[in-house]
Amino acid sequence: MLSFVLNHMIEYDPKLRVRKPIFKVPTYVSEIVCYEPGQVTATHHHPNQDEIWLVMEGKGIVTIGEETQDVVASSLIFIPAGVRHGIRAADDSRMVLLFIKSPGIPGSAPPGSGGGQAAHEPSELQAPAAGATMQLEVADVQAEARDVISVELQAPGGAQLPPFEPGAHLPIDLPNGLRRHYSLSGDWRERDRYVIGIARAPQSKGGSLYAHQSLRRGMSLQVAAPRNNFPLAPDAAQYLFIAGGIGITPLLAMIRWCSAQGKPWRLAYAVRSAQRAAFLETLQAMPGGQVHVHADNLMAGFFDPVPWLQGAPEGEHVYCCGPAPMMAAVKAAASHRDPKTVHFEYFAAPQDSAPAAGKEHAFMVELRRSSRTLQVPANKSILEVLEENGIEGVVSSCREGTCRTCETGICEGQVEHRDFCLTPEEQQANKSMMVCVSRARSERLVLDL
Repeated sequence: MLSFVLNHMIEYDPKLRVRKPIFKVPTYVSEIVCYEPGQVTATHHHPNQDEIWLVMEGKGIVTIGEETQDVVASSLIFIPAGVRHGIRAADDSRMVLLFIKSPGIPGSAPPGSGGGQAAHEPSELQAPAAGATMQLEVADVQAEARDVISVELQAPGGAQLPPFEPGAHLPIDLPNGLRRHYSLSGDWRERDRYVIGIARAPQSKGGSLYAHQSLRRGMSLQVAAPRNNFPLAPDAAQYLFIAGGIGITPLLAMIRWCSAQGKPWRLAYAVRSAQRAAFLETLQAMPGGQVHVHADNLMAGFFDPVPWLQGAPEGEHVYCCGPAPMMAAVKAAASHRDPKTVHFEYFAAPQDSAPAAGKEHAFMVELRRSSRTLQVPANKSILEVLEENGIEGVVSSCREGTCRTCETGICEGQVEHRDFCLTPEEQQANKSMMVCVSRARSERLVLDL
């Protein structure tokens, strides 16, 4: 019989994570976990694993499927495999739980493993190679707000998915032949699912309209590994997030990280109307920060970023994602700040980004690996010329320099970078380019194709 004194073993460091294991018996697949007052877990599920929870100390609320219930010391809760669940400790009480996870009996671990992993631990899905995809299933589709849905994707058989970091997105090949990129909004610690948010675009080119009308539970999608063009700086002292509409999706993943790490954060969330504020309840439940919602129809005007960006608090990083006009306003309001502390994620190129008429010039592109040389006329992009000549190895999606799908290595020559995804440092390094929009400054470019 193993005995212990809880008060001697409970520790909590908010810099580490929302919850901290304090006692484990791996052979029995058991764990004792302490949640600090007000701590919240993201809802999740385990495809092949039942759980039993015993509240050993404190009180709080558990969510099981669509239901919530209050729990106190000595409460016993059963969570069947596949059912979504979450926990919130009461604001005035920490909560200590004993988790017992199936199979939960001696000998459940493979012989010689030392009990470090349960026999039925989900396998891990290997990240696909560059340019390749993996097959995922639509596990759930939920309405989050007016014209906004969330889509949950899982691997067949419940295998663990390749990890991702806050700010990452998923390249998805839709069944209608389009490739689209959707930001991951879930908790980076969850390996059993990816969650994305999709807004129905008023002038959809076929991606968001198809997703809203045709994505259904059980469908299979071809998905590339997560990519991150919008990484979160983990060493910032504090964070200011500015979201416009569906731009909240990558910022939600970042806010989850901040809450888990005990990092202070603020969110200014601008929407056309309150009915379009997706994930608002989730955001308002996140500890450690402040949420301000600006609904244009209620405030009789557009969001003004100037008051939010006055001054430059030491160690603060700004992350902004939303419509191009709002991002331009934020960029102007933050012009006095260190550019390395202000970060943007573009869903579409700004309307004023097109070059002036008559500015373009023709140039030659040499393809080193293909041993071919092509002329790029003034009225065509490098990508269009590559496609016309049947050059393989370049995949494209946005065709306006925002998604990084067509990124191509540069061997020689100087590039006029016109994309919205490379950092200024990456553009200056001149090692890669987006062939959908960027062009040559020199008369000749040599590309790694």
